[in-house]
Amino acid sequence: MNEQRESLNRDIFDRSGNLFADNHKISLRQIRRSMTLELFGLSSLMLPGYLAKESGILGVAALGIGACTAFFLLGLWEHLADRGAFTDFGRNRKPLLHRILSVCAGAGMSGIAVFTLFMLTSLLDEHLMGTSYVPVILLSLTAAGIFGLTRGLETRVRVYEILFYFLLIPLVLILILACVNVNPVCWTQTSCSVPGFIKSCYGCFLFFSGASVILLCRTHCNQPEYAIRSARCGILTAAVLNAAVYLILLGVFQDKLLSSIPFPVILLMEVVKIPGRFFEREDTFMIGIWFYCLFALFHSSLFYGKELILNGFRFEKKKPSGKNRKEESQAGKICFLLILGTAVFSSALILHHHDGLGLLFSHALFTWIVPGMLLIPVLYLLCRRRS
Repeated sequence: MNEQRESLNRDIFDRSGNLFADNHKISLRQIRRSMTLELFGLSSLMLPGYLAKESGILGVAALGIGACTAFFLLGLWEHLADRGAFTDFGRNRKPLLHRILSVCAGAGMSGIAVFTLFMLTSLLDEHLMGTSYVPVILLSLTAAGIFGLTRGLETRVRVYEILFYFLLIPLVLILILACVNVNPVCWTQTSCSVPGFIKSCYGCFLFFSGASVILLCRTHCNQPEYAIRSARCGILTAAVLNAAVYLILLGVFQDKLLSSIPFPVILLMEVVKIPGRFFEREDTFMIGIWFYCLFALFHSSLFYGKELILNGFRFEKKKPSGKNRKEESQAGKICFLLILGTAVFSSALILHHHDGLGLLFSHALFTWIVPGMLLIPVLYLLCRRRS
């Protein structure tokens, strides 16, 4: 009985007395909630204007097709994972090509982190603070993200597990209130072409394909056989929320105006009238919701980028044992985190100080980087089968 009690205490408290010790395992619920926030944040800011320009009302169908294609992709990954194809993906392997692919995937995830940080800072800059605060905002967010990496995977997803309903419930209430201002006639006054619809479907797929990162944390799940199913639930929730947001925005702003607004979902608070008018700046509600969603994606991209890059440069060699080994490992990890944080901060700052560079980087990200990252597991499988 005493041994069971001591084991339970070790599971709940760590050596420093903190509640919820990091046991390097995450639950299916944590995967589902964190995946929803990560997929919904950036897609709901960028997709409405793009869909209104390319496909009009058929953008809702494009969202459904993009989500279904991402479902199929996860099904393919699940089939290959069950056959043992990804059991060593993201771990220390001897072949040089495995290391190169890992570093390339880590660089891609770091690029997503840079773009997400750029978008988050732009959101705060345009709707909450002035341009003179951009370096301070970038430095604060980067420091918070790097500090979060030192706490591990479980602590990160636990935070978003707790915040999930605090963000989702206000969002649903705001969308319900916004339905009063929707004009259904605007849904019928849109135009669409076949190439535009195909581009819309492909764009939606690229956003939802971010759920493929489940390959990297599948081994950390307490029920790995159901991890991909939870990721699919995250895709479904994010797709439904995006469809609701898009229909409301299209019915309020129409397609031509919607395609020209930078952050239309944030401006929705100027249309929604909350009874009582308790706050002077009601748009801060929307900014708060998207702040945590974007920061979740930024933090996740940093984490996976760090893990993949370290895996590519981690070589098997003799290391001192005991306390010296632990101190060297910790010092090396902190040094790498400082280098990674400096690179991400500098890149995002450059995007802010050069007009048009952010648009060029986003074009490169969704044209080359993200599709290339989806090909990395395929290249890895080919290399593994050949070896």
